[in-house]
Amino acid sequence: MSAIRVGLIGLSGAPPDKCEETSWTPSAHLPYLTSSPDYEIVALLNSSVESAKAAIERYTLPISTKAYSKPEELAKDPGVDLLVCSVRVDKHFLAVRPSLLAGKAVFVEWPLDRNLHIAREMLSLSKTHGSKTIVGLQGSFSPVIRKMKEMVGSGKIGKVLGSTIMASLGNGDTTEMKNVRHFLERELGGNCWNLGKFSSFNSLMAIGNEKKDIIDPSQDNKILVKDAENTVPDQILLQGSVNSGAPISIHYCGGPTFPGTPNKQWWIQGSKGELRLSSSSWSLNVGREDTKVELFDKETGKVEEVMVERNQWDELPVPA
Repeated sequence: MSAIRVGLIGLSGAPPDKCEETSWTPSAHLPYLTSSPDYEIVALLNSSVESAKAAIERYTLPISTKAYSKPEELAKDPGVDLLVCSVRVDKHFLAVRPSLLAGKAVFVEWPLDRNLHIAREMLSLSKTHGSKTIVGLQGSFSPVIRKMKEMVGSGKIGKVLGSTIMASLGNGDTTEMKNVRHFLERELGGNCWNLGKFSSFNSLMAIGNEKKDIIDPSQDNKILVKDAENTVPDQILLQGSVNSGAPISIHYCGGPTFPGTPNKQWWIQGSKGELRLSSSSWSLNVGREDTKVELFDKETGKVEEVMVERNQWDELPVPA
């Protein structure tokens, strides 16, 4: 079977230290797409043709790779089978709308766009025009998550009594880096609140830092903007319950983690035992080599580390 021909949206041609936004596309998507025989990058869409050409050269893509600056032009390219959109959240719909109208297959990073209204419009267009769609909610495919699900489902910890997650976001302290300044603007959608999946829980949110300084890490944290307005919660507390009645509590707090402790901890309490996950990353879809799952057996009183099976993605650099 021939390789799927990919049009990649958002691969900046600027060096990482010069890029004004996050480098998610080259770090999370490019390593797999360029190493897998099942995919072939045939086109790039950037803010300008020059930027796309610079990215082609920077990442040594084939010289046959096409450079586009307009979503409409990419949508008309019959040589593109699949679009992979990895730009700032509020630009998602504008970037993929012409391709949805053209019936192309489209992958869009999470969140789909700024709000539910736009997300529903995207879904409606895909159904009307027969576009196959994928959203970047890959966290549930993590081998760690699947292993925990398997153990809970097999009754290893008995009846589930409750679950608790605590994590530090890293972002959301008194300062924010210039390349994620949009994290301060809730209406843009690309912030730690929208990047989580919390809509089914009762929530308590608080904005502890209404003003934050924008800093440049490449210049020894030089303050670029003093007292920038912030509309995104930096304290998020959610509580709810699953169908069995077991309570769930999630608390994400802004700022760095407490020294010497894992960035994220997740406990699942059961009648026979307990699972604990610890990781240096608050977001499990990113993955970290130090992510660890431990099982506490209440009968024996012993704690043992759970071995998680490796898969084809383990050879790729994090977060790919």
